[in-house]
Amino acid sequence: MYAISIEQPSAATILTGPRPFHYPSWRTDYRGLLLIHARKRKADKNLSPSARAMSCNALVGVVELVDCIAFGHPDADPDEIEYHWVLTNPRIFAHPLPYIGRLGLFQVSDEVVA
Repeated sequence: MYAISIEQPSAATILTGPRPFHYPSWRTDYRGLLLIHARKRKADKNLSPSARAMSCNALVGVVELVDCIAFGHPDADPDEIEYHWVLTNPRIFAHPLPYIGRLGLFQVSDEVVA
């Protein structure tokens, strides 16, 4: 199954926020189930205690990637197009699964999430 590594607290927001959730990213032709890996957050003294307690370096849930929409030019550069991934049907894991993330979309064996 494919996964994407997202910094906390954004990973939690994707799993608990309003539907559908639009995540800014790059273009992909992939559609289907997508594991959400919560990567380590940057050190930030302004984080709330609840944000500091969020799981990191773990697979924390799964969503369905249903669309990838061109959203425009982020810096007025005509060669740059921002894409938003439309994510639906979030499911949070009862217990986060420790896992090392990767850049971009990466494969996680079915045995890990079974």
